[in-house]
Amino acid sequence: MADEEAAAEESGSQAEHGEGTAGLPTVDIEYVDSLPGGRKAMLLEGEGRSAWVFVRGHVSPEAGSDMLADMRHAVSSGLWRQNWQPRHPS
Repeated sequence: MADEEAAAEESGSQAEHGEGTAGLPTVDIEYVDSLPGGRKAMLLEGEGRSAWVFVRGHVSPEAGSDMLADMRHAVSSGLWRQNWQPRHPS
């Protein structure tokens, strides 16, 4: 939906990939056409990045924006951190 995409852009969902400010993970939301297993929402993480992915039409733009604001607050206040350990050689 255009409304979801506009809200995601306004919320900063086109955030850069990789680490955010001062080594904090980048937090993002994305809207997609479908997810595996019929899911409507899924959290995807990688080193330095976390994204909630929603199927279009199942999460309102307002709810997505609220969730993004809450996630960014949790990250910036130190309530949520990533702890990716270096990979050990086999």
